[in-house]
Amino acid sequence: MKIRVSLVRFVNTANKFTLDAQDIVIHADGVTILERFCNMLNIWTRLCRPFSVLIFMLAFSGIFGTVAAEEHKQDKSDPVHGPDGNTRQKIEHRLSSELNLQNPFGKKGATIARAPAAGSVAAASSPILYNGGPIMGTVSKIVLIWYGNWNQTNGTDNPSGQQIIRDAIWGLAQQNKVNNYSGITTGYASNLGLYTQAGSTTFVTQASSSVITEFTQPTAATYGGTVLTDAMVFALVKAFAGTGDPNAIYLVLSSSDIAESSGFLSKYCGWHTYRTVGVNKIKYGFIGNPNKALLGCAAQSISPNGNAAVDGMVSTIAHELAETVTDPLMNAWYQRSGAENSDMCSWTYGSQIKKTATGAYWNVSLPTPSGGSRNYLLQRQLSVKDSKCYINATGPVQ
Repeated sequence: MKIRVSLVRFVNTANKFTLDAQDIVIHADGVTILERFCNMLNIWTRLCRPFSVLIFMLAFSGIFGTVAAEEHKQDKSDPVHGPDGNTRQKIEHRLSSELNLQNPFGKKGATIARAPAAGSVAAASSPILYNGGPIMGTVSKIVLIWYGNWNQTNGTDNPSGQQIIRDAIWGLAQQNKVNNYSGITTGYASNLGLYTQAGSTTFVTQASSSVITEFTQPTAATYGGTVLTDAMVFALVKAFAGTGDPNAIYLVLSSSDIAESSGFLSKYCGWHTYRTVGVNKIKYGFIGNPNKALLGCAAQSISPNGNAAVDGMVSTIAHELAETVTDPLMNAWYQRSGAENSDMCSWTYGSQIKKTATGAYWNVSLPTPSGGSRNYLLQRQLSVKDSKCYINATGPVQ
């Protein structure tokens, strides 16, 4: 979600204060909002940052301006890429607030350690609403497009990291009454409600697919080299989609040496959107390996699968999949502000968090194709029935 803030600032010119009316767009991603707001004030800059939270509250209470959600307008035309190759017509998974929890006295901004947040058990003050658009009743397959170099020796961009992701996507497709994470979205074996579609009996029945198709694209100038744009992400999808499958979800997964110029690691951890290919509306998203700025997109630096950056990607993938099936064309299920279901539960992990002997936290166990299981730390998902966040539909458990 992006938010437009209309504000008036004081400008100190030749010892005279004047008013300078501005209309700027800022992103609802915590750190960026505060930093940009501070930068807007040409005076008292050093005072602004320590009191940025207060300033932020004042701004949103109407003293400094008015706020209006801009995304999720009922525009059925395809998202458009601007001259910079990027689009505002996508739904972003914001950075973690943990990015703020840096020890200023430690070396290289060492993180102040703490357990992942359980989150509130109350219903959202602004509930999720149906806005008339279609949902994805079924998911035929998940198409993974590995971009960059996934054969590095850095401990994260490697084949074992890829397998962690494959196992998670397969596991999310399994209906499991014990670890019923996907049931929060699908309603399987629960009373948490169904994400439905008007005018039909269609409802969301899958949060993933056990059918996984993969393509590998090494870093190439054709796609911008080590700096992708939104347009290049779509070009990658289009290159491997053929005529496109409207019931599939395409995910571009980049290695940690790849940037995304619209704001990966500075504004978001991933995003989803859609475009028309031939006659089909293709649902796709981008999730990058966050190893270069780990705590912006991962809840911990020690993870249950021994690859903190990839484990962070898994939670982002779960986030984007749940949003894509419930709001594929960005006109179905979202709250008044424009936030989708996963946005409303971001960076909260519920009451069943466990800790391994190595110090890694986890809260969901998913089966693997080999007959085993893997543990993950996944964000909670939203019940459409009561707009509360849950970690297990069986119980249910918040």
